Amino acid sequence: MIKFFRKIRQNLLMENKTSKYFKYAIGEIVLVVIGILIALQINNWNENRKLKKQETKILSDLLAESKQNKTEIQNGMKFIKITINDISKIEYYINNNLDYSTELDNGFGRFPHNSSGAVNSAAYNSLKSIGIGILQNDKLKMDIVNLYDVKFLNIPDYTIDENLIRSSVVFPFYAKNIIYSEEFTYLARPNNFTELKRNQEFLNILRLVKRQRIRGVERLEEVLIPVNKLIQDLSNELDSKLKL
Repeated sequence: MIKFFRKIRQNLLMENKTSKYFKYAIGEIVLVVIGILIALQINNWNENRKLKKQETKILSDLLAESKQNKTEIQNGMKFIKITINDISKIEYYINNNLDYSTELDNGFGRFPHNSSGAVNSAAYNSLKSIGIGILQNDKLKMDIVNLYDVKFLNIPDYTIDENLIRSSVVFPFYAKNIIYSEEFTYLARPNNFTELKRNQEFLNILRLVKRQRIRGVERLEEVLIPVNKLIQDLSNELDSKLKL
């Protein structure tokens, strides 16, 4: 093609058609510029298509991760609520001066344990490594950052407080006053329930842990609100991307 254009220019010069030569040369330059612009446009189109594909993949990963985190948090809340009910049942027996019943075995077994749900952030970390600017929806970007970098911090904060109470208060008391089953993890009973009912330290521990668990449920419920919203927003954003 280049030889073809060069031959035309040479023929025009040989025929002394200078004006036509300049017109042709200008036309050729215009064609080259147009060709470059088209090539750039195609390249930009390909890059944008790659970015949109990458963005869609990130959004899909974030949606799957958010659903998983929702399930983890809900399971954590469910376990915490069970332990709160266990504590209430033990308090009921103590307040009504009832004899010990084997129905308390699971309650005493679960009482020292806690679960707040394991939040996963692999997709979010991947987004940060790529660059959060890849997301086109500015509001969605802000909500994602707020959830992972602010709201989710309530969970480890609660876990730290819970673990401190368990390690410094609950476990030392249990080591002296409660016998765990050798076969089942969540099965235990007091050495002497009659004495335990009169033990003010144990009553204080029950109230302390129960209050902490209630606060834990409240914190997890607060976190679930933006998680549910993010799941809906991510679903809507993906739907809009797929329609384009």
